[in-house]
Parts: sequence; structure tokens; C-alpha cells
Amino acid sequence: MNVLALAIEELRRYRRPLERIALAFLVLVPSLYGGLYLWSNWDPYAKVDTIKVAVVNEDSPVTTDDGEKIDAGAQMVAELEKEPVVDWTTTDAADAADGLANGRYLMTLTIPQDFSASLASVAEGNPTSAKVILARDGANGFIVSVASRGAALELQERINQAATEAYLRVAFGQLDELRDGIHDAADGAQQLADGAKEAHDGATSLESGLGDAVDASGKLATGADKVADGNEKIAGVVDPVVDDIVPALPTIADATDDLTGAVADLTDAVSSGSTGIDATTQAVVAQLDALAKADPDLAADPGFQRAQDAAQQAADRADDIDTAASEVAKAAGDVDTKVTSINKGVPALQAKLTGARDDIDDLATGARQVSDGLADLTPALKKAQDGAGDLADGTASLQKGATTLADKLGKAADRVPQVDDPAATASSLSSPSLIDERGVNQAATYGAGLAPFFFGIALCVFGVVAFTVLRPVNPRGLTSRAGSFGVELAGFLPVATIGVVGGWVLTGIIAVALGLDPASWPRLLGLVTVGSLAFTAVAHALRTAFGVVGSSVALVLLMLQLTSCAGIYPVQTLPAFFQAIHPLLPMTYVVDGLRIAMTGGPADRFWVDLGVVAGFLLLFVVLGTLAVRWRRRWHVGDLKPVLGE
Repeated sequence: MNVLALAIEELRRYRRPLERIALAFLVLVPSLYGGLYLWSNWDPYAKVDTIKVAVVNEDSPVTTDDGEKIDAGAQMVAELEKEPVVDWTTTDAADAADGLANGRYLMTLTIPQDFSASLASVAEGNPTSAKVILARDGANGFIVSVASRGAALELQERINQAATEAYLRVAFGQLDELRDGIHDAADGAQQLADGAKEAHDGATSLESGLGDAVDASGKLATGADKVADGNEKIAGVVDPVVDDIVPALPTIADATDDLTGAVADLTDAVSSGSTGIDATTQAVVAQLDALAKADPDLAADPGFQRAQDAAQQAADRADDIDTAASEVAKAAGDVDTKVTSINKGVPALQAKLTGARDDIDDLATGARQVSDGLADLTPALKKAQDGAGDLADGTASLQKGATTLADKLGKAADRVPQVDDPAATASSLSSPSLIDERGVNQAATYGAGLAPFFFGIALCVFGVVAFTVLRPVNPRGLTSRAGSFGVELAGFLPVATIGVVGGWVLTGIIAVALGLDPASWPRLLGLVTVGSLAFTAVAHALRTAFGVVGSSVALVLLMLQLTSCAGIYPVQTLPAFFQAIHPLLPMTYVVDGLRIAMTGGPADRFWVDLGVVAGFLLLFVVLGTLAVRWRRRWHVGDLKPVLGE
């Protein structure tokens, strides 16, 4: 059989008016469940100003020691009425107690008699905590108790602000006098520091000058000592030499004369000898030349020729010797002239050497005396320098201490604020910080924030309720030759169609009636569609497999999902069991995806949510197909079901 034909046939069974009303009821089930709840809780804080809270002011004003009157109770009542978060109603204690008991007042706020006195005690140096009494009756509802705790924190903050303001008003009134006194002390300390600085500069200059003198004296003493040592060494070397040279100079002169005479004699002998050698060799050469001319045969004899060459060489050598002898004779004459000059200057040289020795001895003696005097001067200068250093250190410490004192006093004076209006400043500083709350992807109202959760519940509830009217499968399909998957789709499509339409109706009603304005309409409608199909597939598979028992299982599964999907509180606040099953159930991903579609958020996370929900849809369609296949087998138990269909 055709799958679509089976699905249409299932819907055509509902022809009578009452049956069609039943189908219409199924379409409206998501809207009835989710819509009514969201309607009633869409913006509960919009009417919080209608909640009556009794205010009982029993406070007695007080006057402080400086004559200031403090009426904190009346001031607090005025502040509450100026910002009427709730309907603050001023009354007496009896009416407040009666109204709290019968529910006319959800809370009562009592300002005790000593409220102003407690606040004033802060400025008088004997602080006492100021208290107010906030009463509530649990019979009026748990949320009232939660709200009262929030109100208590708000009131405590305001009371603390008032107490701080009272204290600061007194403190700021005395700041000018304190500031002037500290400034005067700072000026005096600065004058002391300036005087100490001048003394320190003088002592430092003196110490520096004495230090330079010590250094120079030390260097001069060292140099003088070295000069004295050098002069003494020179004298020690020169004196013996001069003593030896002066007596020996005449002897040296006489020896020089003798040497000059000997050189002259030698020169004469060399000159005579060289002349004789030259004449002899020339005669031999001449005789050999004559023999060669007289006897040509002899001239051709090799031995004769060698003799002739030797004679000629001897003649040449004789000429060289004669030339050298002439030069020696000339040099000997020069030596004789110079020796004669030296001998004449020997007496004068003796006198100069003796005078130089005496001068060197005098210089060595004077240098030693200078060195000894400088050695005595250096310790005296060093002692004076040490005294100047001690003076500089003392004045430096004095200057540093005085400067530090002046700086700290100046800073302390600067830290004391110049308050032109103590009352206004106290009021501002009593509440020095503000919280700038910034959020992204925020729901506009309480109901808009809960909408993803109740959309998910409404779609899931439809799957449970739908089979009170519709059949999970067509009996004709079970007995037909159609495939199990086709029979599954024929039974699933009617329910799924009604569920999707019901989800769209819910979305439209909330948008039109309550003003839902999602961040993305396509994502919202897409996930409502896939989510409705997935929840319907789960309920359909369970009902097909187990009959009425399957619907009971679907109901249990619904309860597990709404308690573990983190629709209201973060998953981290859930018990361990619900945290464990949180990622295993489809509503977790439906709620998370709807939250992103309605208020905004990361797109990649939305597509993951949509993919997981689609996966659940396919999984339970497959399981429904297996259930159809199992149902097509006849069982004895089918003759009498456990529970009536």
C-alpha cells in the first residue's frame, strides 16, 4: 500500500465533529501547555510595584555633640518612597502585624527606636550597628521569602551607605584644620632640610678639597722620595767614578802621547817599506819585459809568461800597499793633532768633574729633606679630611631625615582632600562605586528567558498526549504486504504533521500575543520543526513497541528530560545523576538550540544542537520500524493486552 495513502486514511477516520475537535485539541496542546504558562509568567517583575510592604518607623531622632540633628528613620522612609520598587505603605506596628498575618502585606519593615542613635555612634567613636527588622510569612509563598532576602540585602546596602555618609560628614568637617597643621609642619621640616643641605654642601666641598690635597701630598711625597732615592743612587755611582777618573786623566794623556809617537814611527816604517817594495817590483817587471824582447822564444815559453804575470801582479800589489801607507800616515797625523788638543783640556775636565760630583751630592741631600717633610704633611691632611668627612656624613643624614620628613608631611597634607562641600562629598563617597552590568544575548523578560525550556516541554508533552487520540500504526498496514518502514512512516506522518503544526501555532501565538522577538526566525522555526518531529518519533516508537505502557515510558522520559536539560538553572547545579544523563537526552539540545535561536549565541553550537536532534529523529524512526516489524508477528499475549488500548 502507498505510505501517503495510509497516512491520509488515518486522518480521514476523524470525520465527526467531536473527533475533529479532538484533532484540533492536539494541535493546541503545545500552545495550551507552553503558551498559558509563559503568559502567566512572561513579565512578573512588571507588576512588582503592586506588592504591598508595610513600613513601621519607630525611630527617635538624636542630636550629636556638634549640634547636628540626625533623623535617619524618616530619611530612610523618604528614600524608600522616592524609589518605590514595591508599594511601601507607612503604618503602625499593629496594622503591619495584622496585614502580614492575613496576607494584606507580603512583608513588613520595622525601623527600631535606636536606629538614628546607632548611626550617630559611628561619628562619636563608639560605633554600634544600626538594624532594621524585615519580617515575612512563609504562608504567603516561597518566592516571597526569596524576594525578601534580596530586599534585605538592598536595605542593608542603603543603611551602610547612610552610616558611612554620617561618619564622613563629621570627618570631612575636620579635614581643613588637619590639612593646615600638616602643611605648617612640612614647611618647618623643609626649612631644616634646606639649612642642612647648605651645611652638607660646605662640608662636602671641604672634604673634597682636603681629599685632593691628601692625594697631591701623597703623590708629591712619593715623587720626592723617588727623586731623593734616584739622586742618592746617582751620587753613589758618580762619586767613585769621578774619584777614579780625575787622578787618572794625566796618566791617560801621557799614554796617549806615547801611543801617538809609536803610531808615527810605524807610519814612517810602513811608508819606507812600501816605497822599496814598489821600486823592486817595478824593476823586476822591467827586466822581464827586456828579456822577452831580447829572446822571443823565451817570451813564448809558458813558464816565462807565468813569471811575467806574477811579477806584474806583485807590482800592482805594491802600488796598493803604497797607497794604503799614505792613508795611514795621514790618519796618524790627525790622531796626533787630536791627542794634542785633549792633553791641553785635561786640567779643565778635572775641575768640571769635581764640581759636578759636589752638585750631585748637594741635590741628593736636599731631595731627601723635601721627602721627609712631605711624609709628615700627608697624615695631617688625612686627619683633617676624615674630620670633614664625618661632618659631611652628619649633615647628609640630617638633610636626608629632614627632607624625608618634609616630603612625607607634604604628601600627607596633599592626601588630605580639600573639601568645599563636606555634605556632598560624604554623600558621594558613601557610595563610591557602581556596577555597570553588561550582557550579550540577553532575554528581554523573565518569560522570554524561560521560553526555550517550556517550548521543549510543550513539544514533548504533545508526543505523550497525541496517542490518546491517534493510533501509532494502522492495523491494515500491519497486515498488509507493505514494508515495515512504510508502515512506520504511515503511522508516524499524521502524528508528526499535527505536532509540527502545533509547534508553529505555539510559536505564532507567543510572538503575537506576548511579543516574542527571536534573534533568528528561520533557526527558531527550523528547530521547532525538527524538535517536534524528534519528540513525536520517540513517543511513536515507544507506543508502537509497548502500547499503553510505551506512553507511560514516554511520560517518565519526559520527566527525566525536563529535570536534566538545565532549562532554568545551569547544569552544574544539578545533582550528579541528572548531570550524567544531561547529554544523553534530546530535550537538552532542543532547549539549548532554542535559546540561541531566540536570544542569540554561537551559530556553530546551534548547528550542533540541530544535528543532534535530527540524529535522535532518525534513530527513533529506525527503532519505530523495528517495532513495526516486531508487531507484525503474532503473539499469544496479543489476545489480551496487559493494559487496555
